[in-house]
Amino acid sequence: MKKSTLQKYIVPVMFIIIGAAGGIVISRITDEITGLSFPVAIAVGLLLFGIALYIHIIIHEGGHCLFGLLSGYRFVSFRVGSLMWLRTPEGIKRKKYSLAGTGGQCLMEPPGDINDDFPVVLYNMGGVIVNLIAAALFWLLSMLCKSNPYLHVFCSLMTVCGIGLALTNGIPLKGLVNNDGSNTLELIGNPAAKRAFWISMKVNAKISDSISIADLPEEWFEMPEKKDYNSSLISYIPYARNDRLLTLGRFEEASELRKHILAEVTGLPGIYRALLQSEDIFYELTHENRKEVIDSIYTAEFAKTVKQIRSLPPILRMECLKAKLHDHDDAKFKKNMAEYEKLLKSYPYATEGENDRRLLNDALKQTEA
Repeated sequence: MKKSTLQKYIVPVMFIIIGAAGGIVISRITDEITGLSFPVAIAVGLLLFGIALYIHIIIHEGGHCLFGLLSGYRFVSFRVGSLMWLRTPEGIKRKKYSLAGTGGQCLMEPPGDINDDFPVVLYNMGGVIVNLIAAALFWLLSMLCKSNPYLHVFCSLMTVCGIGLALTNGIPLKGLVNNDGSNTLELIGNPAAKRAFWISMKVNAKISDSISIADLPEEWFEMPEKKDYNSSLISYIPYARNDRLLTLGRFEEASELRKHILAEVTGLPGIYRALLQSEDIFYELTHENRKEVIDSIYTAEFAKTVKQIRSLPPILRMECLKAKLHDHDDAKFKKNMAEYEKLLKSYPYATEGENDRRLLNDALKQTEA
């Protein structure tokens, strides 16, 4: 069985096991708490499960932050759900942002320079470590508070959620966004992956500081060796190189690069692949606008991914232009434009948002010329 096929089964099976364990714990409410009807007891149990899961997401991201700081990293952003705290030139600001495939995210700025050795394991696995510690503590508490059914069930759910989050993040899995275990496995003993990880985190930090990707060192975006094309972490470099070329207005060069990346870079995570395909559609719309070319990229599978990552400006930018020039649907174009403007108003990375808006404005002016 291929690894990618195996992973398609691993994730659902793990969630089924976690859900079953949570269901068993919730069912205790009907046994331990008298005076509640069955539907009310189940509702209370599900509420406690949701609270426990949310707390563990905070604990998980807090673990990344704690071990990152202990490893010499600097804080950049902390997100749980759509609530985000971001470092900006004016200080820490609260923002709103979400990303499919992640319940939260703690991004930090790595220490040292581009070719320096620096610690990576504790920062990447900090969330898993703290989830397991919390799960163990709540298991002990559940043993001590059996006389209080609400507290006993809640502590048991905290144990289940902690173990569940540790497993889903700690067991190496690739997908739309690769998990902590996958990243850590790639980083161990791989200087090229560590260098790419440093660059990706540094670029994010600079963008948070309102510095455009076009103003960052060219050295950071040099294409990796072909032998590293199967690395998910290293695939960030060609992906970011394309982003930089677009910002610099070198569209033909970016188009040729995307052809090479999509054909040769096998380690691309799903989210990078979808974003590059989205740029291919945008480029085609602004040039030859061939229906068959756009339809060949905009498959049912691609459409499904687009729905998951509409919180990313390049995706909505493409959707706006596609509605106008490919679908010829004025109502859809206006709806997408309203969604795009709303997104950019709350988008946490202002410089990146401005660059994206410029690309769309230039394309729309071109269609009116």
